[in-house]
Amino acid sequence: MRSEFRGVRRGCLIVVLSLLGTTGPVSATDLPPGFVEQVLVDRVPGAMSMAWGPDGELWIGGKLGHVWVLRGETLIEVARLVVSSDGERGVHGIAVDPDFARNRYVWIYYSPGEPPFRNRLARFRSLGDQLVEETLILETPDLKESFHNGGCVRFAPDGTIFLSTGDDLQNSATAQNPDDIRGKILHINRDGSPADGNPYLGGGGDPRVWAIGFRNPWRFSLQPESDNLFIGDVGDNSYEELNVGVPGGNFGWAEVEGPSPLGVPGATYPIYSYPHTSEVGHAIIAGQHASATNFPPEYEGDFFFGDAVTNEIFRMELDEANQPVSVSVFASDLPTGPVDIGFGPDGALYYVGYAAGRLSRIAFVGGSNRQPVATARTTADSGEAPLMVTFDASASFDADGDTLTFVWDFGDGTRATGPVVTHDYVAGAFEASLTVRDSAGAHDVVRGIRIVSGNTRPTPVLETRPDGYRYVEGDLIEFSGTAFDREEGLVPCRQFVWTVIFHHKGHAHPFLGPVQGCSGLFVIDSHGVEQTFYELRLTVQDTGLPLGDDGKLTGTRAITMFPMDNSNPAIPNDGP
Repeated sequence: MRSEFRGVRRGCLIVVLSLLGTTGPVSATDLPPGFVEQVLVDRVPGAMSMAWGPDGELWIGGKLGHVWVLRGETLIEVARLVVSSDGERGVHGIAVDPDFARNRYVWIYYSPGEPPFRNRLARFRSLGDQLVEETLILETPDLKESFHNGGCVRFAPDGTIFLSTGDDLQNSATAQNPDDIRGKILHINRDGSPADGNPYLGGGGDPRVWAIGFRNPWRFSLQPESDNLFIGDVGDNSYEELNVGVPGGNFGWAEVEGPSPLGVPGATYPIYSYPHTSEVGHAIIAGQHASATNFPPEYEGDFFFGDAVTNEIFRMELDEANQPVSVSVFASDLPTGPVDIGFGPDGALYYVGYAAGRLSRIAFVGGSNRQPVATARTTADSGEAPLMVTFDASASFDADGDTLTFVWDFGDGTRATGPVVTHDYVAGAFEASLTVRDSAGAHDVVRGIRIVSGNTRPTPVLETRPDGYRYVEGDLIEFSGTAFDREEGLVPCRQFVWTVIFHHKGHAHPFLGPVQGCSGLFVIDSHGVEQTFYELRLTVQDTGLPLGDDGKLTGTRAITMFPMDNSNPAIPNDGP
């Protein structure tokens, strides 16, 4: 078995890390000269949203119900909410109360785990290392679908709350109905009552509604000083949109998408849109304006946004009327698709990625020398003890042509130098790392090269439709599986995790799971069979015998199923 690692480090419920440079710069990201990226936290399962507290702590929400807080150099899991995680449900957005030092409130928009399925804005109190005292603030009507939840929560300077909601896959029936809070931007007080100045306070719609006509407004932010809302609306067939919100505005969905001819009287055009047919992407993630950052002065006031499918972050220069002057790629080849983006109190740009479960930081450090790119490969990552592993860094490179040196730390107290080395491991679980340094002193680090000597991966077997099966709308897909582990024998069903991923028009949605058990079923959705396909994945974890928890390993098998009329779909990255 041959494995490849790029800047990956170990993560767990409590992770001690450094924000001062000892974590490894990400090797693959293409940034302007003088900028570097660091992975601060890795393996944060399903990281979806983040929010800075006034005390400098960073809160992270995960799709599967996890809530973490980064306190200094330690990441702590403070809650695991019971959520429905089917489709795009889960923890959508998180915000920290501006008066947190006094009231200790954290606000979370999420999908509770019990029917009837709705989305809920709730307030929690932070007590030590846990969240307590949930208070319901707002709930949507019963949801018909598990997609298009929206889910961004932001505080305005006056202490009121803005919340974005998706259309529940109901198009104009919800988005164009001012009495329905789905497909909207809501503006409320802390107790859930309508905020002063809302457009429907006098009637004609739900008084909590601030703007209508949205499909899936995944992320938005408030522009410093002006407090304009910059709203990213994830598109359908044609365009991704960036809108500047106005109270009472109608942004057109489902009759208007991008610069298409207006089908709704008085609808508001986006200030910027890009087509799905371009190379720009398929899932816009609104970020934040640069204000008092550590970036060079020419970036001040620019708006940064991303695309979760193409793994890019863009820079938009604006004029005084908030119209785009230019849009350019700021960061490309990110190690994961960004799903929430914003500047931290240190002036650096942070983002979380769902697919990789990762928190990263992009900062300006100056200088013209570019970092080398470190890549580590191994001939094995597990097996019987003693285990011989060859480590290969020969694919590492330096864009300036500098001479490189290589230092391997095998994680067992021994080291070696050189681009290709071999090491024998006794029984145990180890974390190896590679440091590549150029002649000018710049370096790149690959961490978290996990080696388990004395245990082998379990082998799952899928029992379902054949790989490449051609489906039609309404097909019932039944699945089951077994797994054998060399050290433990037949693996019990409680250690099986199933997921179904729905790939649709250039991006991907969680469709089912994760669910436990030996078997299950799902029905092929009617949501546009063309340009879609499904991926069924079984992951089985052993108990780590004979090494214990540190030696736990997983084995995964997956199949893909395609519609009858789609012969060659491209498999994209995950995105909203």
